[in-house]
Amino acid sequence: MSRAKTREPSSRSSLDAPGAPTNDDGPRLGALLRLAYHAVAERLSTWLVESGHADLQPTHSAAVQSLWGHPEGVRLTAMAQNAHVTKQTMGELVDHLEKHGYVQRVPDPEDRRATRIRLTKRGESFTRDARAFARRTETELDELLGPGSAESLRTMLRRIHEEYGRTSGEPR
Repeated sequence: MSRAKTREPSSRSSLDAPGAPTNDDGPRLGALLRLAYHAVAERLSTWLVESGHADLQPTHSAAVQSLWGHPEGVRLTAMAQNAHVTKQTMGELVDHLEKHGYVQRVPDPEDRRATRIRLTKRGESFTRDARAFARRTETELDELLGPGSAESLRTMLRRIHEEYGRTSGEPR
């Protein structure tokens, strides 16, 4: 009876750089970013209900964030591009926000055929509350991870977005 030689699996791939860590256990960075996003979204969902905004979901933040700091309003197409979603998806988000009094559609003064989306008083109040919630969450992260950790994380994530978040047509 012949014994076949069995090779121990190598913990190093031929694609690994020399000197790179070889421990490949556990989730990689992309998975950890996704898991962290879901953990924060779950906290946001809870806050939405507790703060009287049970008619919203975390996905609505993609629309509201585009409007923060733009009292004149923003075109739907620009909102969709900013959020990296289709116009149809953004349209559904805006329809929901409009139905519940967070945004309104107004004529675009630069193009009579177009409309802009802008926050209502309720939407402005909501965004102030949501930003306060975000600041509290960042304070909690600093308490959990150490002073300045939230700002360091923001800086790193912003850098990742700047480097990897561009489409091929965007300038560097």
